Amino acid sequence: MKHLKPFEPRNVLALPLATMKGWTLKRYAILSVGWNFEDRIVSSALQAAVEQLPTAGDILNADTNHGVGFQIIHFAEVAVVAPTFYWHWGSVLSNVEQIRAQWDRPTEFSQSANDVVGCVWEMDIVSFEVAAWKSTILSNDGAPNDRLSRYTENHYLA
Repeated sequence: MKHLKPFEPRNVLALPLATMKGWTLKRYAILSVGWNFEDRIVSSALQAAVEQLPTAGDILNADTNHGVGFQIIHFAEVAVVAPTFYWHWGSVLSNVEQIRAQWDRPTEFSQSANDVVGCVWEMDIVSFEVAAWKSTILSNDGAPNDRLSRYTENHYLA
């Protein structure tokens, strides 16, 4: 049963921070065996994700999103998938509908199955990001903008 093969870690790259339309997104790429990183795919995934995000809020506003989140661009076996998550109300992680691009058109992203949150490789990054949010933003160590700087500088390393 191919779908139940033993877990093998995948190469994870921490990408440069993206700022677009008021959003600040930490970004990661996951590379499945046999697939190489391509900047044009990552750029297209970022553009497609930002189009789905709501209007960016502010870290100081408790009533809206905080204009900060993270995106994972997974160069997976069957397609490129790119879940995007964002923070609001201080402690709530939201996500937009996952996008994917088929390998025959890897820069053409469209919405995917909205019941999918992510795979185990993506969830490792999500777990890290939740812990990083708790230890920086939800700490009592400095002003909110200082905490935000520390959060955005902290990246998952596989």
